[in-house]
Amino acid sequence: MNSTGVEITAGLGGFLVVFFLAIVLILLGMDLSKRLRRLKHQEQLRLEEEEAASEKSAGSAEAGEPDGKPERG
Repeated sequence: MNSTGVEITAGLGGFLVVFFLAIVLILLGMDLSKRLRRLKHQEQLRLEEEEAASEKSAGSAEAGEPDGKPERG
């Protein structure tokens, strides 16, 4: 205890500020996690589509059809 006998603390206001910041931090973390999962899923779908397209074009090139389009006669 100090010599004046007065104790200085953050009190209820300080607690509420820290509590509010903790809640905001948790919500931001949850939102970031959701966005990263969505981004990873979209990238995975894009890679699968590119792979399917490249397999399709490779299959048509082997069959004698350039660029996957049949030749006009």
